[in-house]
Amino acid sequence: MTTFLLIWAGRLLTALGSSISGFALGLWIYRQTGSVTQFATGLLLGFAPGMLAAPAAGILVDRHRRRTVLLCADAAAMLAAAAMAAAEATGHLAVWQVYATTVVESCCAAFQWPALAAAVTGMVRPDQRGRAGAMTQTALAGAQLLGPMLAAVLLGAGGLRAVLLTDVVSFALGLLTLLVARFPEPTGHRDRPHPPGHATDPARRRGWQAELAEGRRLLTGQPGLRHLLRVVTVLNAVEAAATALLLPLVLAGTPADGQNAAVAMVSTAGGLGLAAGSVAMSIWSGPRRPLAWVTSATVLSGGAVLAAGLHPRPAALAVAAFTFFLGLPVVTSCAQVLWQSAVAAEAQGRVFALRRMFTQAGTLLGYLLAGPLASQVCEPLVAPGGPLGSTLGRLLGTDRDRGSALLLCCTGLFLAVTGLAGRRHTVEALPPPEPIGCDRTALTRIPANSTDAEQL
Repeated sequence: MTTFLLIWAGRLLTALGSSISGFALGLWIYRQTGSVTQFATGLLLGFAPGMLAAPAAGILVDRHRRRTVLLCADAAAMLAAAAMAAAEATGHLAVWQVYATTVVESCCAAFQWPALAAAVTGMVRPDQRGRAGAMTQTALAGAQLLGPMLAAVLLGAGGLRAVLLTDVVSFALGLLTLLVARFPEPTGHRDRPHPPGHATDPARRRGWQAELAEGRRLLTGQPGLRHLLRVVTVLNAVEAAATALLLPLVLAGTPADGQNAAVAMVSTAGGLGLAAGSVAMSIWSGPRRPLAWVTSATVLSGGAVLAAGLHPRPAALAVAAFTFFLGLPVVTSCAQVLWQSAVAAEAQGRVFALRRMFTQAGTLLGYLLAGPLASQVCEPLVAPGGPLGSTLGRLLGTDRDRGSALLLCCTGLFLAVTGLAGRRHTVEALPPPEPIGCDRTALTRIPANSTDAEQL
């Protein structure tokens, strides 16, 4: 666990630096251009390139040492951040340079997180994997909470230059922890002898398509794993949609002089819920039945989103945001434990990269579809005079922006049903690896005529 704590500290620093620079650069783009489209383009570039690079990243993570992959990805991201800081220092920083750096860091993240998730399997004991996954979630939650605040402080103290230098330093510190740490690599075709013709024999190294096909098979090879992938993908989509819909609902239900306070209250409540859930899972070593906890936490989060749609008032929305994000770390950490237990270590890079691709696709769809569905599909249905305006429209606790409220209800109900649909599934864990060079039959072979004392 000591090695993991060192790596975790480095990931916390790099995530915090990226959160600070991401917030500040988004604000800089909007101030420079005044264009919401260009601002949204920056957000899209933070998702799409990494999502497209995920399959190739997973193969490379499995073919090479995880520590080497992490070092190369961190070094590339640090160089991109340093180039942007140099451009700002010389007065040549442009929007396209920010976009290019965002693309590079997105692609680097496609290598970093699968490599880290796969490396954790060898760093910690099986009974500590839930805690390790929750601690990673805690680092991300802390970065999301502290990033905007620290960015505001740095922008006021030293401007954008201070922000970009902080980002470079955070990557450098993360690289230092990787250089110091020595963590075990999975025993694969490089380290363990296999008979000729074995699947991991170098002579039978397959092409990229075959390795990707195997990764997809391992990702969804069991009904329980398919259910997990559905749950996490839908959860990410609902989180993105709810984030996009909460702001209009808060503004619609609050007088103009109290809108800033209401938005801050709902945002803070969600951050506190995420932090509370992450810290609780970090302290706790994890449940004995992770899949049952995934189901319960998913239903809880879905119910919170449904309640937010039925009662879209600032106080109710704050409670719903806290409850939804409270269940999020439970789902992610328990799902991580189940995948780590069901997938061989030498294939986890591909599996975790493909899983990241699917879950990020859910986030992207949530952001892209929330607005059109709320305004063009749901709003006409429940608006006064609409087909459901006098029935379902009256059940919603608002007369304004009913489309967003209805869409929250639908997404919350869909999330809860998705969680309940797989409540009877199970995930079969792989047997523990046998010691290398140990003849299992030699340990268990006992002469038929031996006595009990001799057997003992």
